[in-house]
Amino acid sequence: MVLYHVTSRGNARETMTTEHKKSLEMIYAKKTGELLGESWKVEPSPDEVSWPDLIVTTELGKFGLEVREIYLDESSKGSDNKAIEKNKSKNIINLANAYYKVNCHSIKVDLLGDVGRHDQLLDAITREVPHLSEFEQKRIEPYNGCVIYVRRLPDQLGEYKRWNYVSDKVGWVRNIDKDVIDRVIVGKAKNLSKYAAIISDVRLLLVSDRIFNSGKARLEHDITCDTHGFNSVYYLSYPEEAWKLSS
Repeated sequence: MVLYHVTSRGNARETMTTEHKKSLEMIYAKKTGELLGESWKVEPSPDEVSWPDLIVTTELGKFGLEVREIYLDESSKGSDNKAIEKNKSKNIINLANAYYKVNCHSIKVDLLGDVGRHDQLLDAITREVPHLSEFEQKRIEPYNGCVIYVRRLPDQLGEYKRWNYVSDKVGWVRNIDKDVIDRVIVGKAKNLSKYAAIISDVRLLLVSDRIFNSGKARLEHDITCDTHGFNSVYYLSYPEEAWKLSS
């Protein structure tokens, strides 16, 4: 059990976001070791001010691991597609919270298309749920350009909030541009000097998370790149493939 000292709702959200990010980093690192056929014991670093994101122990020793997600439309300002995905995810979380404030029936919801009209979505879901029997699913079109699939779950499941925006998870996997990889390595290498006094072996893991459209990328062939001081650079096309990039 994890205990929190929370001084405000904002701090609670920040703590949850940080813990979610750290959990993802550890999942990515463990999957990379597995796909490379290596045994990686992955732990959070003591702090992220003077340490890399993670500490990895192998049969040959320890190394620090920086983890960075990269995107097909990566630019100096980040990824527009990822920002849109995050905004839609926030909208759906808010929708689920609003539903359970006034309803006790547990439901699973999948949404497609335009999900920007919060009140209409909530009204459509709320009106339909009382007419569903347990495990029954209903397709709803609350307005043009939006489709909702609502499934009634056993009420003992409580506030089931793993609602899903399907449109962000359906797309083609494309080749990641080497220029994107090179730019990110250069950016992350700026932090290497502060790690030097603590740990000498620092590596970088770049991740394309193929669960979401913004990360549906892979390498179509092996590439060489300048590691800019990192002992090794890995690329993970999660959850299926991993490469150790040559230098």
